[in-house]
Amino acid sequence: MKKKSNLIILLCMTMIMMIVGCSKDQTAVNEQNSQEILTEQADGQETSNESEAETSESQGIGVEKNLLTVDITLPAAIAGDLTDFNEEEYLSQNEGLKAAKVNEDGSLTITMTKSKHKEMVDEVQKSIDESFGEMIEGEDTPYIKSIDYTDDYREVSIGVIKEEYENAFDFTPFIVGLSASMYQSMAGIDINTTVVIKDAATGVEINSVTYPDAWNKE
Repeated sequence: MKKKSNLIILLCMTMIMMIVGCSKDQTAVNEQNSQEILTEQADGQETSNESEAETSESQGIGVEKNLLTVDITLPAAIAGDLTDFNEEEYLSQNEGLKAAKVNEDGSLTITMTKSKHKEMVDEVQKSIDESFGEMIEGEDTPYIKSIDYTDDYREVSIGVIKEEYENAFDFTPFIVGLSASMYQSMAGIDINTTVVIKDAATGVEINSVTYPDAWNKE
C-alpha cells in the first residue's frame, strides 16, 4: 500500500487541481457538483463558543480545534474505501498524528497535534499560492496579469486584459473561490471570499463575486 503521507493536503489539492486542470469546455454538471459540495459545506458550518475550542462541521471536511489537538473529519466520499484501514500502520506512517478513527458513516476522523495541523494548512496555502502564480499569463489564461489577495484569501483581486477576458470562456472566479474555500475549510475558519476582476490597465472593476453566497444562489 502506498504511504499516505500528508493525506489531507493531497486530497484537498487533488480536488483543486482537478478543476484547475480542466479544459474550458468542461461540462456544467461537473461545475454544479463542485458547487453543491461547497454549498453544503458552507451551510453546515457551526462555530463553538466553548473556551479553547472552535468547531466547523459540515457534510464536507470538518475541523474541530481543541486545547492541545485538532480533529479533522473527512467524509466517506473523500476518505474512500476504509475496509482494510489499519490505524497503527497509518499512524506510524504519519508523524504528528495521534489517532485515526473510522466512523459508522464511513468518514474518517484524524486527531493531530496543533503543530501538525498548522504544517498542513501552511502547505495547502503554499500550493494554492503556486497555483495562482501559474494562472498569471498562463497557457489557458494569458489575459490574467496579476492576482493579489489578503490573508486567508478573504479578498482576491485579479487584474486582466479587459477585452481578452470578456471574450474568454473563463472559470477563474470559480477556481479561485473553490481554492480559497478549501483553504478556509482546512484552517477551520468561516468560508467567505470575494473575488474581484479588474481591468489591469485602468484598475476599474469589471465584476465581482462572493463565495459561498454565489453557490447558495444557484
